Amino acid sequence: MRLSTLSLSLITSSTLVFFSCQKQNVELHADQQGKYNTFYGPQEQVGNDSARTFATINHKGVPLEIGVIFTATALTGLPAENTYYSLPFHHKAIEATLFEHVVVGLSAHGHVMPPDGFIGPHFDVRFFMMTEEERLAIPAPPAAGFDVIPPSGYLPPNYVKNSAQAQIGRHWAENIYTAGQTVNSAMVYGTWNGQVTFLAPIVTLATLSGGQSYSEAYPQPQYFARQGYYATRYNIYTDDKGRVYVSLSNFVWQ
Repeated sequence: MRLSTLSLSLITSSTLVFFSCQKQNVELHADQQGKYNTFYGPQEQVGNDSARTFATINHKGVPLEIGVIFTATALTGLPAENTYYSLPFHHKAIEATLFEHVVVGLSAHGHVMPPDGFIGPHFDVRFFMMTEEERLAIPAPPAAGFDVIPPSGYLPPNYVKNSAQAQIGRHWAENIYTAGQTVNSAMVYGTWNGQVTFLAPIVTLATLSGGQSYSEAYPQPQYFARQGYYATRYNIYTDDKGRVYVSLSNFVWQ
């Protein structure tokens, strides 16, 4: 079974009673909790191979886990400059969640984490709550929308402004990283024109290729602008075929 026991505590291991339909990019499963499906987006070239999105949803329409799967060789042959990869979701993922698509951003040289930490070369796995057309319309800084911040309570406490990028938005990072601290992974929020527009686990390439498994609850805001299921954990893990996963899980209705 593909689902990670690390990130999905509500699902127990069981025997698969499913068939795989490659043309429809869906796997059907059953376990002790009931039936659930995993829906896959199309494969997109990353590095020397490919990556794709996935979403696991139970038969009541509740999302259990969504994320990106990188083949092992997708982490090799990456360009030397910052690069974006846009990954579509299966339409069932869009129906069940607030997310529209994922943009994996390669930060080829790393950057400062506030106030004084540093994260080396990494992927920003940005889960966007806006369409690709809306995202691509975001202009370059210093457009006014970058500095229109959400009302109090719509971002977690202790998050501070970070970089701003065209076709992405304003990044917000937790203000906890001390001088000289090396950061391997973190959760970043994104905004544009006063709205929270994406969530982004950021993970170093060394962590992704090292085979570590990791799952952490991340800070939540007090208020949510839209009704829907919101994840509360992000996860990093590798399966027995060497594929690397970065995912969100433990969804709660808000």
